[in-house]
Amino acid sequence: MAKVTIGGRTYEVEVRGDRVIVDGHEYPVTVREESGYVTVTAGGVPYRVQLPPPDQRQSGMEVQVDYRPFKVEWEGRLGGGPAPRERTAGSAVAAGGAKAAVKGAVTAQISGKVVRINVKPGQAVAKGDVLLILEAMKMENEIKAPADGTVKEVPVAEGARVAEGDVLVVLE
Repeated sequence: MAKVTIGGRTYEVEVRGDRVIVDGHEYPVTVREESGYVTVTAGGVPYRVQLPPPDQRQSGMEVQVDYRPFKVEWEGRLGGGPAPRERTAGSAVAAGGAKAAVKGAVTAQISGKVVRINVKPGQAVAKGDVLLILEAMKMENEIKAPADGTVKEVPVAEGARVAEGDVLVVLE
């Protein structure tokens, strides 16, 4: 068992072959090598992961998960087999899958499930306010307002699955 810290959050992680146990929850995992990155599918959700060269993989390394940078640190032994332990913060998937090309759109940076929406159209928000909570691989991620503004639209619903790039909230 290892303590893994990603994006400032710490998790208890153990790798058991094609399964990863995170904070007591077990997820089936597959890892597919691509050109320049790996695709890690955990709990049915695919993630595009860019890792440093094998000889540079150590605690404190920088990785990219779905094009978002994260620092990964760990203490202890992760286990054998594939070790897809990268987690991401922030993304959601709309039922219809609206893609971003909308002014003021706050978009999903990774696939996930919307578990709670904290804002309504017409509501004023400040930079850093939590707009909604997105679950990715059973981890809750806060999606925050990138700037002060007013909520124009919330095109997702609680329980909706969203893909990377889907519009979660539109601010004006």
